[in-house]
Amino acid sequence: METATPKILIVDDEPDLEMLIRQKFRKEIRDRIYDFYFAGHGVDALRRLIENPDIELVLTDINMPEMDGLTLLSKIREMNNPLLYSVIVSAYGDIQNIRRAMNGGAYDFVIKPIDFNDLELTIKKALQNLDSFKQALKSRDELVTVRKELDEARELQLAMLPASIPNHPELDIAVSLRTASEVGGDYYDFSFPQDGSVNVVIGDATGHGMKAGLMVSIMKTLFVSDSEISEASVFFQSANKTIKSLNLNRMMMALCMVNYSGGSIRYINAGMPPVLLWKSGIVEEIENQFLPLGSLSSQPFSDIRFSMQKGDVLFAFSDGLPELVNPAGEPFGYNGIQELLKQVNGWSAQQIVDHFNAAIRSWNHDSELTDDITLMVMKRR
Repeated sequence: METATPKILIVDDEPDLEMLIRQKFRKEIRDRIYDFYFAGHGVDALRRLIENPDIELVLTDINMPEMDGLTLLSKIREMNNPLLYSVIVSAYGDIQNIRRAMNGGAYDFVIKPIDFNDLELTIKKALQNLDSFKQALKSRDELVTVRKELDEARELQLAMLPASIPNHPELDIAVSLRTASEVGGDYYDFSFPQDGSVNVVIGDATGHGMKAGLMVSIMKTLFVSDSEISEASVFFQSANKTIKSLNLNRMMMALCMVNYSGGSIRYINAGMPPVLLWKSGIVEEIENQFLPLGSLSSQPFSDIRFSMQKGDVLFAFSDGLPELVNPAGEPFGYNGIQELLKQVNGWSAQQIVDHFNAAIRSWNHDSELTDDITLMVMKRR
């Protein structure tokens, strides 16, 4: 029986892109290896998807008129079609939108300006993965298998976490990790180099389920095996290279590290939300953003330094917090986080964590979470 030609929808408002795609893939189009469709924005793309329900892959830009790419991704997710994959096209360094797209169901991403060889590889990988998924759907035991995988992924994720929170003479530390119905891959850990400092990490693996659990276990292994981390930038470069070399279908690890020593902080962030520093009622966002580990073969990681005085609070969190929505569909947002943090004068680290967890329950009416939420508070004694 003849195999149907895969149908691919390209969504972009650049008028020259259709010509470039047809030129690059002219042989594949002629030989009916691929069948391309084109749309100029999200609304047009939805119409194309309705007219051609057998489209298997959508490649969409983010910034477009009428409906942007992230909104289109949410609409595609609402279709609840597991046989429709999506790939986001984003500018280099647009970490927040890449992270939102991957957490929103995108299979992969392509960096602008588009490298057409990389685009071709991405298309091949997505369609190969989709073919494998189609085979898996034939199993009558699929639902049981998926449920078991989620349970195992949650157990694996929790097993990777520290057994206890360290009792540090200069730091009051409290942590909370609330897992979603579909395991999201949040992670935190501590290490204590012989120089007397403490390393604190908080991370978030892209994707969900067992793949996210696998990435967390890899990150745990890398972190524990290098417990004497003295230069965070060197560790991040090494971990990035290792994760990239494993070729895990663009699985990545967002990770933030804080090294504390006698009131001095060294901070580096690869794809996590920026940490917040509370000083005397004023909240400052500490920026030091790089792409998640495994995004590129090499990145020029570097840390920044600042100090914590007695009573200062450092607050780190995963993106499940700002992206948490209430029944009206409104996100909790970064402004909401900062307003809550302004209220913590004189509170212990645990009281601050409890304060945020109460706000989370109130915001989403204690509903089931769609993504993990990790909170980490470090207060200088």
